[in-house]
Amino acid sequence: MNWSLSVVALVLAGAAPKVKDSGQAAPGTEVVRVKRDFGKPHFDLAIDAWVSADASRLDEARLWWVNTAEQDRRKPLGPMVERMVKLRYHRGSSRSLTVTVTGDGKEFAFVVELAESGELHAFVAIDSEDGRHVPRCRLSAARLIAHRVLGMPVGLSRVAVTCSDAGGAVHKGQVRHREVT
Repeated sequence: MNWSLSVVALVLAGAAPKVKDSGQAAPGTEVVRVKRDFGKPHFDLAIDAWVSADASRLDEARLWWVNTAEQDRRKPLGPMVERMVKLRYHRGSSRSLTVTVTGDGKEFAFVVELAESGELHAFVAIDSEDGRHVPRCRLSAARLIAHRVLGMPVGLSRVAVTCSDAGGAVHKGQVRHREVT
């Protein structure tokens, strides 16, 4: 495993709950794409979600690799990654599921919700560039930013985002994380 892939392994991993097999089931809906400032440029991360046939329930969500060089083919994170970082899913309601990513001493939470309109959205708590805290901000873009030592990525510095609050105001900032030991 190369350095840059190792950093991602430290950032995002864990045993996912039972999800639909992408090769056999209908594809999920991409809720958020996470770009990276390190590693192989043709690999992103994404959170996909599946809803019930009548669109009344958020059935499942999954965080996984997206290979942009192969028509956005989805791929599980893998056992090496699962040993280094924890990924948890917590159901808040029939329409809400929280994906919590813990690694590199930080915990980040992404709330996936099924709106009454049938649309899927991801929400995060952020600290904006202008110093404000926005406790619930709908994601439109996300990017993992590596912590670097002598130019080499050695961990996760932050998750930079663009999102909008309940009033529609657009914010740029970083996902608020919780320090963990």
